[in-house]
Amino acid sequence: MRRLRWAVPLAALLSTLAVAPASQAAGELRLGEYRIGADATERIRDRWVDRLLATHGEGTWAPARLELTDADLKDMGLPARRHLLGKRFPVPTAVYPDGRMVRLAGGGGKPGSGGSGGGTSSAGPVVTSFAGAGYFGIRPGAWLLTVTGSSIGWCSLAHVYGTRGSYTVSTAGHCGKTGDIGTVIGVVGNRPGVPVLMDFGKYIKSTGDGGIGRDHAMLSINAPYQAITTPTMAFWGGPKGVYTKTGDVVAANLFGSKGPTFSTNPDPFLAQGIVHYGHGTGVGAGGTPRAGAAITWRTNYFTFFGAISPGDSGSGSNTVTGDSVPAVYEAAGINTHIYVDPSLRTGVGLMAGTRTTLVGTPANGSYVGQPVPTPFDLP
Repeated sequence: MRRLRWAVPLAALLSTLAVAPASQAAGELRLGEYRIGADATERIRDRWVDRLLATHGEGTWAPARLELTDADLKDMGLPARRHLLGKRFPVPTAVYPDGRMVRLAGGGGKPGSGGSGGGTSSAGPVVTSFAGAGYFGIRPGAWLLTVTGSSIGWCSLAHVYGTRGSYTVSTAGHCGKTGDIGTVIGVVGNRPGVPVLMDFGKYIKSTGDGGIGRDHAMLSINAPYQAITTPTMAFWGGPKGVYTKTGDVVAANLFGSKGPTFSTNPDPFLAQGIVHYGHGTGVGAGGTPRAGAAITWRTNYFTFFGAISPGDSGSGSNTVTGDSVPAVYEAAGINTHIYVDPSLRTGVGLMAGTRTTLVGTPANGSYVGQPVPTPFDLP
């Protein structure tokens, strides 16, 4: 693992978020934001940091994917792993702590299968919209669960690609392998506090954990959910184009013959503020706007210091301005790796990610982080 030889102070503050209520038309089944209590998220984060320190050690980099244990699932209000591994949720499915599953809408599989895991079915309206935790829809920052036959991973979604009606969405490659299913989590109004899981698409490409600068994946989005997909990042807005510059904001030699030396790059466009929105534990799951300060821009990866936590992995980062005037909110990349240090318990740290230039050109979002995807939420 590569060891870090420099650090810079945090240069941005977190903002707060209020979720605007959304109207519900007759016949809709609307999933709202599913939130976990602050004490529970801190316990999940601290257990993850303990596991990270035990397997990677201080001063190294590790994938920021959060692999959920039975204790984590209990804190999330979900049943033990044995009830979830290998299950599918082709329609919104209420999942109770005892493992009982109740389908909330018809279609998409054998009736009464409860997500292929036994259970009961509840006749209901067809889903036409749902909330991707924090801000509505499938978008940069939405909460991503990857449930397979052997693991249950917690990540976030990055940038949206393609055009309306044929969108795809990116995340970190270590969040899932090609062929895995992407699942969102929410809560329905008439079952307050009960998590609702729904499969929305599939990993169509994945590098797996290819290391820093070589870690990215793309998911398809099922046709029924294309209409509620938006490229606009929750809260912040953007992206608008792609950030392409390379260089170090601060360079350091800590082991010079005359002691540590530091130098700064005079290029003002390298000193970027970084904004992202994700579902990392302990800072505000589900859904919190985050900020940081860029350190390094390489051709295939970038690093920044700021608000970060396990579960943010796979979320997309935008720059505050751009690599020229008057560019703003350019896509920076996908957050993938976290610097292993006990200070991660405080909710800040060093993050590395794959540059957007390696993945492609994402669809442009609006300048304002619209809470609900609409026909006006266009470039």
